[in-house]
Amino acid sequence: MRGPVIPKTDAFHLNKNGVDMWIYNGKEDLPDAAVVYQETATGHAEEFRHAKSAFVFFIIEGRGEWVIEDESFPVKPHDVVIVPAGKKFYYRGNLKQVCVTAPAWEAEYEEHIRNVTLRGA
Repeated sequence: MRGPVIPKTDAFHLNKNGVDMWIYNGKEDLPDAAVVYQETATGHAEEFRHAKSAFVFFIIEGRGEWVIEDESFPVKPHDVVIVPAGKKFYYRGNLKQVCVTAPAWEAEYEEHIRNVTLRGA
């Protein structure tokens, strides 16, 4: 297990479906929750659901739209988006945000629904 402070330089970086992600911790560090910083110019180009984890997004910068269970929700800085486990979702927009999953995200519980075409992508 890592120490209580994790600098961004120690986070695992990847690009997934149009979103740059810096994953700060995983299940092995803290089973109850994981933290990911995200930046995207267009949004998350995949609709998916996670059977086990809820997703909580804090919007730092930008504006966008979340589509949760086929219902659209606009977002702006300092909004919080809560997606319960088992709900399908994706998002659009030029955004900087923090995502917390609870419990910590695990790949085997994620289900791909469909690819999404994003404006400007």
